[in-house]
Amino acid sequence: MAVNRFVLNNISYHGAGAIGEIPGEITRRGFAKAFVCSDPDLVRFGVTGKVTAKLDEAGIPWELYDQIKPNPTIKNVQDGVAAFKASGADMIVAVGGGSAMDTAKGIGIIAENPEFADVVSLEGVAPTKNHATFTIAVPTTAGTAAEVTINYVITDPEKVRKFVCV
Repeated sequence: MAVNRFVLNNISYHGAGAIGEIPGEITRRGFAKAFVCSDPDLVRFGVTGKVTAKLDEAGIPWELYDQIKPNPTIKNVQDGVAAFKASGADMIVAVGGGSAMDTAKGIGIIAENPEFADVVSLEGVAPTKNHATFTIAVPTTAGTAAEVTINYVITDPEKVRKFVCV
């Protein structure tokens, strides 16, 4: 099966071997270090390792944030922002389903718009001033299209609700 390239507002590679395109996308844009967001199960089963192996082969340093929870919470995003800042990374690679994508989106937008660090203020169409940190999404599930949309859902356990951010 061939690797295909599909361009909308973003670029989408799909097909066997598509993850091999990740290092080139990173280096062409001049990024130096990746912050890899994934969940513990994908790390344990070696799925995330297929992506980080490509980064290693290309000599791209990376740091892993594997504390992604199903239905990511406000704290999950805030912890991810702190880990991103501490990592010294300048871009994000999200590996997983909707939860990994949603967490990475929250991290990326707050990293560039720290005035939204409470996360709750992102609900709805937030008046952010800066684009999110450049992110490459590697979906491991199909159905939510989280890898190609600007929407993300965060859980507020205190109020027992989920809220949508755009």
